[in-house]
Amino acid sequence: MTTLIDELRKAFAAYAQKPVVFAWASFMYLFLLAASLLGALAIIVAYFIALSVLGMQFTLTSPITMGVLTVAALLFLLFSSGLNASLSAAYAAAMGREGTSLTAFYSNSLKKAPAMFAIMLFREFVWLVFVGPAIALYVFALQGAMPYADMLLAAYALGATFLTHMVFTPAFIYSGSMGIGIISAMRNTITVLRRKHIGFIGVYILFALVWLFNFIPILGFVTMFFLYPVVYAAMITMVQGTVRMERED
Repeated sequence: MTTLIDELRKAFAAYAQKPVVFAWASFMYLFLLAASLLGALAIIVAYFIALSVLGMQFTLTSPITMGVLTVAALLFLLFSSGLNASLSAAYAAAMGREGTSLTAFYSNSLKKAPAMFAIMLFREFVWLVFVGPAIALYVFALQGAMPYADMLLAAYALGATFLTHMVFTPAFIYSGSMGIGIISAMRNTITVLRRKHIGFIGVYILFALVWLFNFIPILGFVTMFFLYPVVYAAMITMVQGTVRMERED
């Protein structure tokens, strides 16, 4: 708990000295995320226009339509993964009182996107390993036969989602803010969970709550430009500090 409070104090002190640097990082992330979403939607709109020009009827279940939607979704996820890397790198730089330009943020996003996307896919695979059998059990055996089975499944899936996201977050931070390779990032993640599990769980729970606040109108605006950078930066410094401790040992 002391470590968590210390990291929060460091992050708040850095934010208090140069709040614009942190806010600018948040703005760049939101701006480029919106741009990537519009780009994905543009692919879908272009497909609709092509169907109209060719006189073809739109069918959601057709292989071509599903292929276009899949490509648009994957491109959005790929680029948004890179943006998450750039955001963590920008917050880490802000902790050192250094700013990040829009071009550097964008360039870093493209560079880190493949590694971050690979970690995300592995995380979702692990989630599927734990949740998939429960879904299958519910669909083929418990649905309609066991009271509250749907609520139990939802609670289990939610808990599994929280745990998998928490466990893989250090890997995203290592890869995004420090440029560490995927294998090394996963290995360092184990070190974090082994050496600072209590502090990291505490800061991640706080981070998850703040992340949820981002979706509340008006309050989300304040959160994204104040609370979110402070808590995220605290988590970054905790994770990065664990690697430095390991190297010193």
